[in-house]
Amino acid sequence: MPQQGDALRYGLEEGKKILLHQLQGALAGLSASDRSPVVVRLKVPLMDIDPVRWLACQKHARKVYWRSPEGNLAVAGIGAAFEISSDGWYALDEIFAQVQEITAACPQARVFAGMSFNRAVSAVEWKGFPAMRFILPAVEVFRDTDGVFLAVNVVRGHDDASAGSCGRADLEQVRFFDEVTTEDILPVAREDVPDHEDWISCAQEALACLERGEFQKIVLARRMTLELGGVVAPEQFLEMLLARQKNDFGFLFAAGEDAFFGVSPEPLYSRRGLRVESRTISGVCPRGRDAAHDEKLSVALLKSDKGLRGHNLAAGAMIEVFRQFCRSYQVDCEPEILRRAHEQHLLMRLSGMLSEGISDKEFLQALHPSPVVAGVPAEKARLFLQQHEVFDRGWFGGPVGFISQDHTELAVAGRACLLEATSLHAYAAAPLVIGSIPLDAWEDAGAGMKDILDSVHRTRP
Repeated sequence: MPQQGDALRYGLEEGKKILLHQLQGALAGLSASDRSPVVVRLKVPLMDIDPVRWLACQKHARKVYWRSPEGNLAVAGIGAAFEISSDGWYALDEIFAQVQEITAACPQARVFAGMSFNRAVSAVEWKGFPAMRFILPAVEVFRDTDGVFLAVNVVRGHDDASAGSCGRADLEQVRFFDEVTTEDILPVAREDVPDHEDWISCAQEALACLERGEFQKIVLARRMTLELGGVVAPEQFLEMLLARQKNDFGFLFAAGEDAFFGVSPEPLYSRRGLRVESRTISGVCPRGRDAAHDEKLSVALLKSDKGLRGHNLAAGAMIEVFRQFCRSYQVDCEPEILRRAHEQHLLMRLSGMLSEGISDKEFLQALHPSPVVAGVPAEKARLFLQQHEVFDRGWFGGPVGFISQDHTELAVAGRACLLEATSLHAYAAAPLVIGSIPLDAWEDAGAGMKDILDSVHRTRP
C-alpha cells in the first residue's frame, strides 16, 4: 500500500509496476523518425530503503553505487541504458562527446564514470575494468534530499529500436529484499606487493630522484591481497566502509564477478553549473586516545615541516589549475585538520567559477593525475610510478563519480579495493618528499588499509 505523508510513496513492488506502466506509455509516444538520441527517465517515490542493501539483492552483471560526502546523495544502479568504454585515454574526446549528448538530452541523467590512473590498463586482474567506462544505469534506487526514488532510464538512438524492450527487461529483473548472507569471512592468506624490502628499495630510489630535483613529491602505492575463505558480496564490504567513514565519498563498480569499490575523502572536483569546488588532503597522523590526545597530535601535524611541505606542493598544483581554468577562485588561507576514523590529515578547500567554454573534460584532464596520489609535478611523478611500481594500479588513483549537465562529482579513488571472486586486493599509498623516512611511509600506506582489514572480520557494520 502507498504510504501517506507529505507525498505519496510506494513500496518497491508497487513502484515497479507503476514505472513499467509509465514506461510503456512514454515509449509509445516517441517518434520513430527522430535521428538524435532520446533519453527517457521516469521515477516514482518509494518508502525509505537503503540503496546499498537493495543493490546487494540484485543479480545483475552491471552494478554501480555512489554516495556523496555526508550522505546528501546515494545512488545504486543496475544494468546499462548507455555504456561506453575504451582501453585507453586516447578516446576521451569521443567518449565525452557521446556522454554530453546523453546529458543534454536528459539533464537529470547521471552518467557514472570509472577511469584508470595510467593511460591504459594491462594486468589480468583488471580484465573487467578498461581504462575508462561511462555508464547510465538502466534502473536506479536513489536517495537525495527529497527522499527515496525508483528510476528507470532508456536511451534510444536512431539505430536502436530495441532500447525500450531492454529497459523493460532490466526493470522487470528488479528484485525485492532477500535475506543476504552476512557470515564472517576470515582471510586464509595474505600477500603484500611489493614486499617490505622491495618497497623500501623503490622508496630510496624515489628519494634519490627527489634529491636530484626530478620532482618535488612522489606518492608510492602498496597492494595487499587477501585470499578469503569464501565468496563475499562486495556490497557487504562497502557497507562496512560507508559506516566507518560517513563523510567520505563511497563508490562501487561491478563487472560480472569482479568489483571495484571503496571510500575516499579526496574529491577530484565537484561542479554545479559553472561553480567548481575541490580540496587537497595531505599529511597524516594517527587519531588520539581521546579528544585531548587528538588535539595534541593534530597541532603537531600542523607544525610538521615535512607535512606542510607536502601539503604546500599539492595545494600549489591545485591552485595553478584553478588559476588557469577559472575566471575567479578562492582558496583557504591556512590548512585545517580533517579527522577520519583512524587518521588525521591537513585539508585545504578551493572553489571557483569556470571560465566560459571550459567543460568537464578539460577540467578533469587538468586535474588528473591528482598530486594526492601521484606527486608534483603530477605527470612526471606518474611516469616514474608507471616504470617503477611492480603492479598495475588499474582504477586505483583514478577518477570515479558521475557527470550530468548541471552537476558533476568526481573523487580520487585513493582508498580502494578490487574483489575477484575470493581474492581481495586492497590499495593505498603514501607521499614522499625530501627528508621522508621510507619505513614511516610504508606504515602510513598500511594505515590506509586498516578499514578493509577490519571489515574482513565483520561483514556487517
